[in-house]
Amino acid sequence: MSEVEGGIINRKLQGEFVNTFIRQLKFHRDDFKNIGYIGGFTSIIDMGNFGITFNNDGVGTKTMIAEAVNKYDTIGIDCVAMNVNDAITVGSEPIAMVDYLAMNKMDDEIAKQLGTGFNVGAQMANITIVGGETAVLPDMVKHMDVSGSVIGIVQKNQIITGSNIREGDVIIGLGSSGLHSNGFTTVRKIIADNNLDLQDTFPGDSKKTYEVLLEPTRIYVREILDIMGIISIKGMANITGGGFKNITRMKDMRYVIDDPFDPQNVFIRLMEMGNLNYDQMFEIFNMGTGFVLVINEDEKVDIMNALKGKVPVKVIGHVENGSGVEIPKFGVTLRGYY
Repeated sequence: MSEVEGGIINRKLQGEFVNTFIRQLKFHRDDFKNIGYIGGFTSIIDMGNFGITFNNDGVGTKTMIAEAVNKYDTIGIDCVAMNVNDAITVGSEPIAMVDYLAMNKMDDEIAKQLGTGFNVGAQMANITIVGGETAVLPDMVKHMDVSGSVIGIVQKNQIITGSNIREGDVIIGLGSSGLHSNGFTTVRKIIADNNLDLQDTFPGDSKKTYEVLLEPTRIYVREILDIMGIISIKGMANITGGGFKNITRMKDMRYVIDDPFDPQNVFIRLMEMGNLNYDQMFEIFNMGTGFVLVINEDEKVDIMNALKGKVPVKVIGHVENGSGVEIPKFGVTLRGYY
C-alpha cells in the first residue's frame, strides 16, 4: 500500500505512523504535567493556574508553487496561520513564535519576501516572532521547507475541550480564504495532469493560477478571542489537513453539516479536473469552511452579531448523538480522523 496514490495521501497509513511514533514517547519529567492528550490540535502544559500551549506546523508543498513563480511574500502568513489557528481551538491566546527555514540556497530577495510575510502574519495574529533557525541543506533539501512553532497562554478554567458538546448544539462555520495550506500534493498533481501553467488564468476565475493557489490562509485569532468573553464556546476545530474529519477531533459525536458554505470556484474546478468525488474533496480540503465552533443553540444570534462584518459566518449544522460527519447536501459521510 502506497503512502500517496493518485496524488492523495493515504491517511490510514499516516495515522498508523503517527500512532506508532507516539507510543514510543513514554518518558516524562517527575515535576511535569500536561493537560489533555497528544494528538489534539494543540498541546498544553500545566503551569498552575494557567496552561501554556505549544504548536508546530508548516506550509507544506505549497512552497513549491511559490518557488515555481518566485513569489514568497505570502508563505509566512500561511506558516503563522497554520499554527495559531490550531492554538486557539482550546481558547489559548498565541503570543510568540519561532520559525524554521530549511533551504537549498540563500537568496536575499527570498529572505526579504519570506520575512515580509511572517511580519504580516504576526501582525494579523498579534504575536511576536522571537527567533528561529535557518538551515542551508543543499545535500538534503531539493526545495524549501517553511515551518514554525507557537506558544500561547490560557487560564486553566477557560480551556475549551469539547467535552461539553451535546446533542442539539449548533455548529458555526467561519469562511475560508481558499485552499489555505492543505492538500497541495493533490493540487500539484491535478495542475500537472491538466497541463495548467501557473501563469495562465485559473479556470472560472479572473486571477492567474498561481495567485489563486497562493492565496494566504485566513487567520481567525482576533475574531475568536473577541467573542470568547461573550459566547460560551463548547468546542472548536481548525479545518486543516484531513478536511472536515477535523470536526470529529472535538468529541466523538455525529456532526450534521446540513447548510455548508458553498465551496469556492477553486475547489469545484480542482474536483472536475482531478476527477474527484465529494467524499474525497471534503476529506482533503476545507471546501470553503476554514474554522468551526460548537455553541448552545440559544447563543447563535449573539455569535452571528458579534462576528458580522469581520469574517464570513453562518450556522452550518447541528450535533446529534452518534459518530462521524454527515454532509447531506453532497452525500458525504466521513468517519474518524484517520
